[in-house]
Amino acid sequence: MAINISQRLKILNNTKKTVFTTQDLQSIWQENPQTTVIIAKRMVDKELLFKLAKGYYVLNQDYNPYELANSIISPSYVSFISALSYWDVCFQFTNTIYSVTNLNYSRKIKDTTYKYYAIKKKLFFNLEGVLIKDNISIATPERAILDSFYFGLLINIDNAEKINLTFLKKISLFYPQSVQKQTKNFIKKYAS
Repeated sequence: MAINISQRLKILNNTKKTVFTTQDLQSIWQENPQTTVIIAKRMVDKELLFKLAKGYYVLNQDYNPYELANSIISPSYVSFISALSYWDVCFQFTNTIYSVTNLNYSRKIKDTTYKYYAIKKKLFFNLEGVLIKDNISIATPERAILDSFYFGLLINIDNAEKINLTFLKKISLFYPQSVQKQTKNFIKKYAS
């Protein structure tokens, strides 16, 4: 039995996702690739679905940009200043969402740049300090700090109370010696 557009829209709403790739739509609707593209185009024409870029759709303009970051390159997780801002550890605003994955990549969609840093597979697939929350994969503040140290990125800490220094020290052991040394100095600075 064929399902109509309103039923398809309801199915998308029930997923609680805000961003869909063409492959997501194909899987959710259980359609072949060509039919999926045709249905998505019809829904965009009727403003039931919005096209962000080729292959990326949203239900409305109030989508989660971190979810889009995870969709552009999968698997990936949001980290660095983006994760620190998400957790209210850093109050700095940027139009770039930074993520960690296994390749270097950058793409601009609308007013946001999505930037990806490649980390060694052993570190990337160690999920200690990576959470899945609200349909996004994101580093904890501790993991974001360690990733920043790993790539030599400067970080601002505006709300140190949100950092679990014990957990930071624990997961720093998975990183190279240089990161562990920076972590010790960081802990000395913020332990009080």
